[in-house]
Parts: sequence; structure tokens; C-alpha cells
Amino acid sequence: MKKEKLTILLVDDNEKFLNSMAERARMRDYTVLTATNGEQALEIASKQTVHIAVVDQQMPGMEGLVVITRLKALLPDIKTLLLTGHGDEKLKEATEALNSAYFDKENISGFWDFLANLSLGNINILLVDDNPKFLKTLSDRIKLKGHDPLTALNGKQALEIMKSTRVHLAIVDQRMPDMDGLEVITQLKKIDPSIKTMLLTGHGDEKLKEATEALNSAYFEKEDMGSFWGFFRKILKNLETSMAAAGMAEDGDQKDAMEIEDPRKKE
Repeated sequence: MKKEKLTILLVDDNEKFLNSMAERARMRDYTVLTATNGEQALEIASKQTVHIAVVDQQMPGMEGLVVITRLKALLPDIKTLLLTGHGDEKLKEATEALNSAYFDKENISGFWDFLANLSLGNINILLVDDNPKFLKTLSDRIKLKGHDPLTALNGKQALEIMKSTRVHLAIVDQRMPDMDGLEVITQLKKIDPSIKTMLLTGHGDEKLKEATEALNSAYFEKEDMGSFWGFFRKILKNLETSMAAAGMAEDGDQKDAMEIEDPRKKE
């Protein structure tokens, strides 16, 4: 299963600037849509899913804040960023009131770093098991908890998914025909060292457990799935806390971000 790339909509009436931004976004592997005015942007957003919209403030016909307001009415989960070369504090406050980021075009270099680390608020979970029945059961249970997991029947599929999608948590079976679970976890961590991983096995022993823990991965016997779900909830809570802290840090509130990650720092 391969997820689509993130779709970014760039809206600016300066076509030279728009084309330059579009080219840089494509180089960063986004699916790029462009519009030279607000009406075009809304027409595009009414016909397809857009994950991120980057909107210029000063445009003829409809200013950027109005475009962002109407985009959010169409797509409530969309992330938006206002770009302006004519900013002031009131405009910045109005933008933040819409839960939108704000960038001065003179600081466009910082924009790309921000975009690369933009949290979309979803925890992506990857399930890897060569038993389709067990994989479906696990997937269905996780869907009941409000998540839509990615699934792979072998290590090769799992690594292909990781190359195109940010995965926060991978739950991997140990015994699979092409690549055992420990090797899959090792390769996943090479792609993204921050990924959380859990090894599931029906054939465990102490050496396997030690090897798993050496990879900073959790270990569970399939016979012990009762305790697995409690641990799973704990992992999700930790991931949600980290993502909330990252979101605050992106908005410039480093102090609150640190306090979310470690409440003891309030003292």
C-alpha cells in the first residue's frame, strides 16, 4: 500500500515568484498545484484534496486572509501559510487567529525549513505481517481507535512505504519469508531514526528480546496481546505529546514546547 504524496497549493499573482516556489516545492517531492488568484485557488480546493496551501496576502480580487478563511471552510484540516511582503503586527495576529502560519517574503529561507517540519497532526502507523488474517484483525482494531494504518505483507513492502511516507510507529512481525522482523526494524530505523517500533513474535526467546531492546524497540509475544494494547495506547499518547510540542515550537513558542515535552521544566 502506497500513500499519495502531500499536495501543496501555491497561490500568488506574481507568476515569476509562483513558478520559482513551485519548482522548489517539486524538488522537495510535493505534488504541486498553482493558482494566480483566490478564485482559482478555491476552484482547485473544491475539486480535490489539498494538504497545505501557501497564499500571498496582497492579490487583486481577494486578499490572502480571505482566501485562507474560505479554504478552511472547504477543507477544515488543511494547513495554511500566509506570505506577505507588507506585513504588520495586526496582520500577523489575524493570521494566527485563523490557526495559520505567517511568513514575510523577506524571510523565505526560513519558510522551507518550516515547511519541511510541518506537523499535519496525523500519527501514521505501519503494520507488517505476512499473515493476512492477523494483519486485517490488527488493522481493524487500530481503526476502531481512530487511526487508518498502512499495511505491508513483507519487509520489502514496508521499506517501500517508508520511502514515500513519514511513519511514526511500525509494528512488525518477526517471522516473515523475505526478511525477519529485526532486519525490517533495523532498515526502518536507517530511513528514519526517530521511528517508534514494536516487534511481535509467536516464537520468542530471551536472545531475541535482548536483540530487540538493543534496537530501542518494544517486544511482544503474540500470546500476550492483552498487555500490548495498553502499551500501544501509551506509545500513541507519547507521540501525540511530541507532535503537540513540535507544533508549538514551529509557532515560535519554544518555552511552552519544552514544558509539554517535560512538565518538570515548569518548576
